[in-house]
Amino acid sequence: MSTTGTFTVTPASDSATSVRFQDTAGTNYFVADSTNFRIGIGAAPSTTFEVQGTASASYFFTQNTIQIAGVPGATASVAYSRFGTGTTGHSLAATDDVLFSGLVEFDDNAFFDAKVGIGAGPSTTFEVQGTASASYFFTQNTIQVAGVPGATASVAYSRFGTGTTGHATDIDASNDLLLTGGIEVNGNSFFDGKASVASNFQMSGRFIADTTASHSMVGDLILTSALTVGATTASSSNGNGYTAEFVGPTTSTASFYFGSAGVTGTKGTCFQLKDTTGAWIYMRFANGTTTPTLSTTRCH
Repeated sequence: MSTTGTFTVTPASDSATSVRFQDTAGTNYFVADSTNFRIGIGAAPSTTFEVQGTASASYFFTQNTIQIAGVPGATASVAYSRFGTGTTGHSLAATDDVLFSGLVEFDDNAFFDAKVGIGAGPSTTFEVQGTASASYFFTQNTIQVAGVPGATASVAYSRFGTGTTGHATDIDASNDLLLTGGIEVNGNSFFDGKASVASNFQMSGRFIADTTASHSMVGDLILTSALTVGATTASSSNGNGYTAEFVGPTTSTASFYFGSAGVTGTKGTCFQLKDTTGAWIYMRFANGTTTPTLSTTRCH
């Protein structure tokens, strides 16, 4: 059959298969449904235009959404475009919104001109709800840890916590760091500048100053508990078994002061020592004497 000009097919009565094109085996490859105004290629249609198999086009335009991976006639349409049959958990509501129910792969650059949120809607440019990992992390500005995005104001320095610095003249750059909470260091720590401690400084090990530089302390050293100098082994280099050594200047008289100057009610100085048998003896200076006395009367 051939024709030129207009070709019109009018069935004797409307039906789901009013027009059919078949192969030699009688299999339909084009079906026109004049009852429901549908066209099907490859099988009977359940929508206005339906292709069973692979379809191609130079361009594809639609004024509404696209619904991919659903079952025509069985999967309800939604107001947004989607790949899969899932429904949005956010505010997708327009034809240019897209939902991907499955995986998405980008083998080239991806550009996002608005906020990006992973795990939840973002309140900042890029936001991850949950755990994130990276081989490296670089930032030209500060890092703010443990704050609430959009609710915690940023500061000029990096910080862990939401506290603010009490040393604004020193902590004021992106490479300065404030720790609001505790910090634990299980390895060595190196301070190439000054270290300032505003509260207690406690150690379970030794404090060693073993450089050739001089060491000094300005101000009083007050101990409210016991002071132990040395260890159970001899600390002297001459092998005499001293547990502690107090050494004065080498070119002048060594002066060691024991007393309570300016304290009302002071009653002398008492030294508590052990004799060669291991018994405690007590040494005092009586009023007006320059020779000490030894007794078993306890100092306290």
